[in-house]
Amino acid sequence: MAINVKTVICPACGAKVNYDENNKTTHCEFCGAVLDMTEVYGEKRDRERDDIQDMQIRDIMNNMYRNNTANRAANVQASVQSAKKVAKIIAIVFVSMFCLSIFATIAFSVRRYSDMMNKSNTNKETVTEIDPFDKLYINYYGVSGKAYARLSDSNKHEVSMIEKTVSATENLKNGDTITVKYNKNSAKDYNTKYVLTKTEKTYTVEGLEEYLEDVNLIGEEDLEVLKKNAIRKAEEACAEENFPSLEGSFDVYAIYTMIKKDFSRQESVFVVSFDYKESEEIKTGYYMAEYSNMIKLPTGDFKINFSAGDFNYTRDSYFNGFTVMSGHADWNDVYTDVYLNNKGEWDIHEDYMKQVSDDKQPEEES
Repeated sequence: MAINVKTVICPACGAKVNYDENNKTTHCEFCGAVLDMTEVYGEKRDRERDDIQDMQIRDIMNNMYRNNTANRAANVQASVQSAKKVAKIIAIVFVSMFCLSIFATIAFSVRRYSDMMNKSNTNKETVTEIDPFDKLYINYYGVSGKAYARLSDSNKHEVSMIEKTVSATENLKNGDTITVKYNKNSAKDYNTKYVLTKTEKTYTVEGLEEYLEDVNLIGEEDLEVLKKNAIRKAEEACAEENFPSLEGSFDVYAIYTMIKKDFSRQESVFVVSFDYKESEEIKTGYYMAEYSNMIKLPTGDFKINFSAGDFNYTRDSYFNGFTVMSGHADWNDVYTDVYLNNKGEWDIHEDYMKQVSDDKQPEEES
């Protein structure tokens, strides 16, 4: 039988003991302890088996660890790759948006610049020059001599805001001139779009209604109507006062046209003469009827504005010291009342006068 020497550890002293595995027993050379090799070897085999199993388990665990590590590494690698792909996509999107924003900014700037150039070119072509007087109008109010003017500016706001001066706006009459000037310095302040081709213009006042200076301009037919109305009023006044006037003796003796020097009023005085009887003596009296504010229209026609009823009467006069009627005892009263008492305030025009005898002529001023 072949000898198969093995080595075990003495359980008593821990020394190494060589033995033949064919023997069931052996003794420790160091401590003399007897070892039952069946038991010792069985335990060793068990330990070896356990060691083998442990090694197998460790191998399995190592394999599992390596596999898990590999899997984790693969997963990490996959995650990294996925993250890289996502980052790449985000980078592409960001770069694309950035490029688009730059393109949009450039396009907007180009469009704005183009619009500004077009607007500038349009302004230069269509509104570079403007005549402000094309849409500046003057309106007149009132009668000639007392009229006033008002400007009406229909120009664009930038032009209408420019300061301007007007030479005269009050107490205007036909034939007067009005000069309107635009302030050049003000034009620079207010006007950034327009260049004024003209800054000054002179207008002639025309087309105003005028106070009638000569009633004969009315026309013979219409003038006869006015005379008849004045005679009728004189006859009615004599009848109301029971004045001894002679029927059929009423006639228009004189006509004065009076215009106040400040042009605030016009009167056409119709002097009606009539005969009356006093102590069997025939005398001549005078009655005055007044048409107020007779207007000559630009068309050549006329109109009458009555201040009260048909006529506006003058002041009372006296006959033999008593107020008897709205009239005058003699021609001197008429001349004094109509002319001398009013010539400082009125411009008086003698439109019509019948021939009178020497004894009826007004006394000359001393």
